[in-house]
Amino acid sequence: MKYITEGTTKRYEANQSCSYDGNVVKATDKYQYGCEFEFYIDTSQYDFISAIDSITQEIYEITDADILVDIVNLPINSDKNNCIQIKPDISLEDNGIEISVPITTASGIEHYIQMICPIIKKYGYTNEETGFHIHISTVNNDGINFNFYKFMLLCNRAALLSSWEPRVGYSQNVMDILSSYTKKASRKIKTKKGTIWNVEKIEANHVEIKSIGGNGYHQKIDIMLNEFSDYCRYFEETLRQDTDEDKQMYREHKKQVQKLSKVASAEFANALSEAGII
Repeated sequence: MKYITEGTTKRYEANQSCSYDGNVVKATDKYQYGCEFEFYIDTSQYDFISAIDSITQEIYEITDADILVDIVNLPINSDKNNCIQIKPDISLEDNGIEISVPITTASGIEHYIQMICPIIKKYGYTNEETGFHIHISTVNNDGINFNFYKFMLLCNRAALLSSWEPRVGYSQNVMDILSSYTKKASRKIKTKKGTIWNVEKIEANHVEIKSIGGNGYHQKIDIMLNEFSDYCRYFEETLRQDTDEDKQMYREHKKQVQKLSKVASAEFANALSEAGII
């Protein structure tokens, strides 16, 4: 494998013998995707540096994108979102790393889940601190402002936001603000690691989902694939006109809020606003 050094980052040239046309986002595509795998290197069995080299070699065999490897800093390359990145994760301890994939298609995410999870199993482990993050966005962001409130409720109704073991401080269920705190108050109780909400609106056309994770998440490939498909379907639904069923879902949720005390209701409304939900 050939590489050049750019600061503390090694850039490995894409494997020319690989071709994954189905993973490349085309101009005619409506949606694009990304994901990140957090895990720990098993340093009881592997030397950390040697493990990174071996993981890089295995990643090289499953992608036709350049690979950026940095164990000191986050890569800052202008095209980093079009590369696979092996990098530190500030929410994890010293032997923790993150692998993020290039911007890709839905089938590309499925490919990387199936290929990278076995690599994690071979060289490392996952625990309650680690997670698998999904990014979904429209390719064209002109005039797009997806209904995050609807997305949150659809995912909650399907039990997607609570299907994994709670990881308090790493991925708090966004629906919990119904009965607990404002976002400001919630941030006071989170740990120094991770991010508070398991679903966040990043931009008007972009959602990040952090609900999947915890001890051994990388061994549950079928569940990861199924839930990814569900999240994709619900994101697409948020860009459509509300159905009668959607309107009923809003009414039911409003009834839940009305059952709260006036103080709690005010905190909930504030939290929705601060979280970018409405």
